[in-house]
Amino acid sequence: MRPGLPLPLALLLCGALLRADGLSDLKAALKGLPAPAKVKVKVEAESLERESGKDSTERRTTVVEDGSEGLRILEDSRPAAAPAKAKEKGGARAPGAAKKGSGEFHDELRPAEGLLEQLEKARLLEEKAEAYEGRPARRLRLAMDLDLDAEARSHLKKADYEATVWIGPDGLPLAMDHRIEVRARVLLLASVWTKVDIRRRFQRVQNRLLVLDEHADVQGAALGKSFSAKETTRCTVL
Repeated sequence: MRPGLPLPLALLLCGALLRADGLSDLKAALKGLPAPAKVKVKVEAESLERESGKDSTERRTTVVEDGSEGLRILEDSRPAAAPAKAKEKGGARAPGAAKKGSGEFHDELRPAEGLLEQLEKARLLEEKAEAYEGRPARRLRLAMDLDLDAEARSHLKKADYEATVWIGPDGLPLAMDHRIEVRARVLLLASVWTKVDIRRRFQRVQNRLLVLDEHADVQGAALGKSFSAKETTRCTVL
């Protein structure tokens, strides 16, 4: 009879086989977060939109409190009569990020819910050890789903959506980059092109995951007219 593997070697091999991949670790860490503690955050946002040679800028500072009783806006630099854009960014927000939950600033103060929805159909393309800002981390390259219906897909000429996420030893995200490029044909001969780059950095405050900052850059053209938008958001815990 052929002798079995030595016990230490067998245990080592079993450990390697049972160890989850980085995407599974990320999902488990997000799901394992306890109920978020009460927090008060200052959200500073600045945006620049350019269309047909015309620029439009907006700056806003808001103090927001979130806890078991819900989200409350305590201070807001924007006049009460101004319409709430809810950070649409001309489509810059990554698909799925605002589907779960409701209310403005939900993605900044409770990003775990939107991340889990984005990752539901993600596929792991590559995983490697790579420090992030001097901290030990794993870098995951993911193929993401644009979550388009059949009608929208029928117009596509090109659709690429990849994300890179750095996760810490606890499995929680340190930062995440989204890169989206879509080319589509509409109205027979007319075409639409959009490219979106979003980088988000995260912070953990007690048992809550928060966005530290976000930079979004949108470029595109539709019906012969170009457009672009940039937005920066920073969150400071008070």
